[in-house]
Amino acid sequence: MKSVDQADTGDHWRMQLREMRTRSVLRAAEPPLDEVRRLSDRELSAAAQNPDHSVAGRAAAEAELRARNVSIDRWRIHTPGFIQAQDLAQGERLFFGWGRAVRVWSGALVYLALLGAVALAALDAASAPFVSAPSERQFGYLGLAVLAPLAVWIAATALRRKPARVTLLRKFNERDLAEPLGRMIAKELRPFGHVAALSDTFIRRERFGWVQGALLSLSNPVAAAWFLVGLPIRFVWRLFDRSAMGPAVVLNARDYRHLAKRLRDRIGLNLQVALVAREALLIRTSDAWWRMVARLLLESSDAVVVDLSQVSAGLAWELDLILQEGALKRCVFVSLWGKLDEAEAALKARGVDAPVFHYAPDGEIQRRRLFRAAMLEAMRATHGAPA
Repeated sequence: MKSVDQADTGDHWRMQLREMRTRSVLRAAEPPLDEVRRLSDRELSAAAQNPDHSVAGRAAAEAELRARNVSIDRWRIHTPGFIQAQDLAQGERLFFGWGRAVRVWSGALVYLALLGAVALAALDAASAPFVSAPSERQFGYLGLAVLAPLAVWIAATALRRKPARVTLLRKFNERDLAEPLGRMIAKELRPFGHVAALSDTFIRRERFGWVQGALLSLSNPVAAAWFLVGLPIRFVWRLFDRSAMGPAVVLNARDYRHLAKRLRDRIGLNLQVALVAREALLIRTSDAWWRMVARLLLESSDAVVVDLSQVSAGLAWELDLILQEGALKRCVFVSLWGKLDEAEAALKARGVDAPVFHYAPDGEIQRRRLFRAAMLEAMRATHGAPA
């Protein structure tokens, strides 16, 4: 029995992605068989696993594949990342070297310059006759002191060349778990690059970013004009691409394709992780599509972080998928302090002998050096790089 090779996407992943589309004939309760027979093997393989199609439509696609003596493999897509095997030879310097130092220190200088501006403004307002008020030249120099490091920070952030893509798996919608996890993401995972996770009610996200933009634009005519022009553009754009310009939403095959493409938007995600999403790129899905999205993230990530603080039915399914796909070496397991025994028991129940790194309620990971070494090992396993 021949097989459709879907794992080897290479440079053709965009072409393969087009196959995951919703076909009206396969949404029908009784799909016309002549239309089904016109589809190629790869189109049928995608159609058989498209949640938008009816049960009868998916069954018809599977039946046609069997009639062609084609094995029904799981449809998969791999969105290429931004790091390669040779990059990992740098070790921690790839993520914690001079590039991160430039981003951290330029950001700190922006804050210091802003504090200086506030101090000068306060001095100007409270100046007595015997105290000379700050001159326009001093304010000009201070403005330059703000703009120069700000330009460096924006350039170093937006143009970051080698961010890793990290998928986070965990139990949803538990406030007591989500808040310390959010701190851990910000402190420990974001320096590696883009962190993607399925949406959680209690993981903090930017809900009122447009309000902040409106308020900031009031004092700047150019910003106000950009805000007024950009708001309807953003609204219309989101009608056609729910994964762009904000939190990603996957409700159908088109959203799924857009999400896969967005994972390749290096500059856009660099800026979003730094400015918009407080912790991670959050992806909201329908019940029908969450498993497909979880598989997409698993296939496309450089490393997978699994939080075992509480193992729900959904997380148990994801653990089983990891074992089924032989992706255990690509994973790093973590848990909240106090939940370590439960986490280790969940792994032992599946015959997995792997360390679990626990983090404190403030988000600080314990055994940080070993944790970072484990993250690098997971990435090396993904890319087949030597240790």
